[in-house]
Amino acid sequence: MANRLVTQCMSDVSDLACVLANMGLNKLNRIIEYKDADEVTIKGSNNIGFELNSKWWILDTDTDISTASAMDIGAISNGKDYYVYACDNAGSLVFLISLASTFPNGYSAATSRKLGGFHTLCVNVGTIAGHALTDFTANSILPQSVWDLKHRALSGNEGMVWSAEVGLWVDIYLASGTGGSTVSVYAGTISDTRDWNDFVDDFAAVKKQLLDDAEFQIIAAGSNEEKNIAGSADPVTAGGHSDAAGRRMISDIGCEDCCGALNQWLREQSAMYDDAVTAGWYNLPGSKGQLYKPVDTNDVKLSAGGGWSNAVNCGSRCRYADDSRWRTSTGIGGRGRSRPQ
Repeated sequence: MANRLVTQCMSDVSDLACVLANMGLNKLNRIIEYKDADEVTIKGSNNIGFELNSKWWILDTDTDISTASAMDIGAISNGKDYYVYACDNAGSLVFLISLASTFPNGYSAATSRKLGGFHTLCVNVGTIAGHALTDFTANSILPQSVWDLKHRALSGNEGMVWSAEVGLWVDIYLASGTGGSTVSVYAGTISDTRDWNDFVDDFAAVKKQLLDDAEFQIIAAGSNEEKNIAGSADPVTAGGHSDAAGRRMISDIGCEDCCGALNQWLREQSAMYDDAVTAGWYNLPGSKGQLYKPVDTNDVKLSAGGGWSNAVNCGSRCRYADDSRWRTSTGIGGRGRSRPQ
C-alpha cells in the first residue's frame, strides 16, 4: 500500500478502521519525528488515519519533509515556530511547512490538517565539545522541539522543547509578557520585577507551571557552567546569548539562558534563620491571604541558574535561597513547563 485517500471500497474502509484502532492503542507511536537539521519525517509506517476536507486518508509510508522544499511561502527563519500540514491538493496529499498557525498559504482550514510542528534554533551554537547541539546553525530544527497530535504539551507547543528525562515540555526562553499573554519567544522582552506569586499566576494563565529544583538541574544540563553572560549586564531580551568566555548559553535540549542571565524562580519552598522576625502573620501583596512566620524564621522561595553579575556562582546547580515570595527584582525571571497532553 501507499499513502492514499480512502474510498467507499469495503477493503479501504476496513483498512481505515484497523488504522484508527492501531493509532488509539499505540499511544507512543509518533506522527512526526525529527530526522536532521532541516528535515522531519511523517511516520506513515506507524499507520496514521485522519480526516481532511471531508475525506479520510491513510498514511502507511514514511515521508521526509524538508524546510528547503516544503515551505508554503518564503524561506525558513531563525527562532520561529513552524507548523506541519497535510493538504488536499485536488485529491492528492501534499505536506507543507508554514509559519501560519491556522492553515498554509494557498489552502484553507477545510483543505489542510495541522499534524504538528517544531521550533528553529535562534543563533548558531558553535562547537561545544560533548554538547548535543554542537555545530548546529541558526534556522536548524531543534530536535526536542518536534511535536505532533500524539506528542504535545497541554499548554500548546510554541517556544518549547521536550525533556524525556523529566517527562515535561519546557520553555526554550525566559518568559516574556504577563497573564494570558505570557510567552516563550525569541528576542521577547524578559519579564522581571514580578514576584513569585505573579509568575505562578502568569504561567497558570497559559496552562504552565514553574520548574522545581530537580527539573531545572536536568533541563539546564549542557548549559554554560560557572560563567555569566558576556558583558555582565542585563540581557533584556530572551535567547541567543553567549557567556563571558564566548560560549553559547544553551542546554543540551535547547533551553536558552538557563545559567548566568537571570535567576529563575522555582516552585520549591525553603526557609532561613532571621532573628529580626517575631512570630506572626505577614500581609502578602495582592490581598489574597497572609503568611505566618515562625519566630526567627523567614519565608524563602528558591531561584536557580545565577544572574548576569554572578560569574563563577552560575550554573545548572546554582541556587539562591534568600528571596521571599513577595520580592521583586530585575534580576529574577521565570521559565515555564507544561505537562504532556
